Amino acid sequence: IKPRGRSMARYREGIEKQRLAQRRSQFVRHDPKIINNALGIDERAPFHQNEQQRLFSTGAADEEKVRRDARKSRSRQICNAKRGVRINTEKNRWKYEERKFDIQEKRMQRFRDTGRKALANKSCVPYDTVTHRFKDGADAQRLQYREEKFRHKAKLRENHLYGRQNGSYNPITGADMRKIVVPPRPTTPQALKNMPAWQRVVHR
Repeated sequence: IKPRGRSMARYREGIEKQRLAQRRSQFVRHDPKIINNALGIDERAPFHQNEQQRLFSTGAADEEKVRRDARKSRSRQICNAKRGVRINTEKNRWKYEERKFDIQEKRMQRFRDTGRKALANKSCVPYDTVTHRFKDGADAQRLQYREEKFRHKAKLRENHLYGRQNGSYNPITGADMRKIVVPPRPTTPQALKNMPAWQRVVHR
């Protein structure tokens, strides 16, 4: 038996380590390097880590990073999916607008070729809206006859009121009063005479 120094006999921890190192049957023989190192782990152990793994990575941090990366990846996938949907929607919208524009262009070109669109711009009144000249036709004659009758009646009324309110001369200067020229009564156009009575309706 080798003599034991005071350092080994004094500390119970050292004695326990020595006994563990000297175990034989049905016990795992511990390496003195591991026994003397409280933080040391056998390289054959499943949870063994080298210095780089132990210092630069921990299990909780790695798991948290994995979860964080998974959340980021999930968020990125959702954003990419939404972006793809919006891009497809915008492409479909532009295709619809292009088809709509092409249909409109074909329609306008068809109107230009046939000239049917210009017919819609035909005036519904029997006179020129710019020069106010009457056009040819029964409707223009009917309208012209009606306006001439209005002017004739207006002049008759003007002459009647003027004669009742004023005399034949100016009492201050003695000069004769001006006379109102009444145009002759308009005659019914020949085109209206040949029409039925219900078509010759004019305001009297």
